[in-house]
Amino acid sequence: MIKSEEETEEETEEAVEGGVLMDETEDPPGLLGLVGDVNEGSLQELSAGLIAANQNGILNVAPEEFEGVEDLEFFISSNGGSVSDMFALYDLMRVVKRNRDIRTYGFGKVSSAAVVLLSAGTKGKRFISQHSRLMIHHCSAAEHGPVPNLQAVYKEVTKVEEMMIQVLAENSNLSVGEIYNIFSKNTDEYFSAEEALEMGFVDEII
Repeated sequence: MIKSEEETEEETEEAVEGGVLMDETEDPPGLLGLVGDVNEGSLQELSAGLIAANQNGILNVAPEEFEGVEDLEFFISSNGGSVSDMFALYDLMRVVKRNRDIRTYGFGKVSSAAVVLLSAGTKGKRFISQHSRLMIHHCSAAEHGPVPNLQAVYKEVTKVEEMMIQVLAENSNLSVGEIYNIFSKNTDEYFSAEEALEMGFVDEII
């Protein structure tokens, strides 16, 4: 665990625990960060921040009412992780975006489930650093037990992967077929910041 660190110059306190960074000086928080895997621990921390950021409740706010509401900033450097935990965060981000824009920033490694989170920011406000690398690959599962259980797991993984492909297509310039072709190569597929921009997962290189 990385302990809290005080930035005396700006009198800013940031807490980093379990790979999650959150600005504790704001209520609701204006900054979140994922540095590490997407798992139950990071889900617990980040969902708390997202729920706090949704201070206006689950509403559909007219775009003109966004004026004066600061964007929520979400910094991401992650190898990915649990797809189910990722989708929980993704859906919470969709709720928050009804009330305020979310700026996403990809730094270093942005892989697998983390690509979905990066692409889930408000369109026009999704950024990636010059030397970042994106990676997309098949969903996987480690399971053992009776054959019927294995068959059920296979069906579930297939369904979840279809959901992931659909979401990536919605958040990019690529079609479902083009995303599927990336997944179907059965290898880890890596992309530069320029390629991520061209494919529409992000809107600007910083």
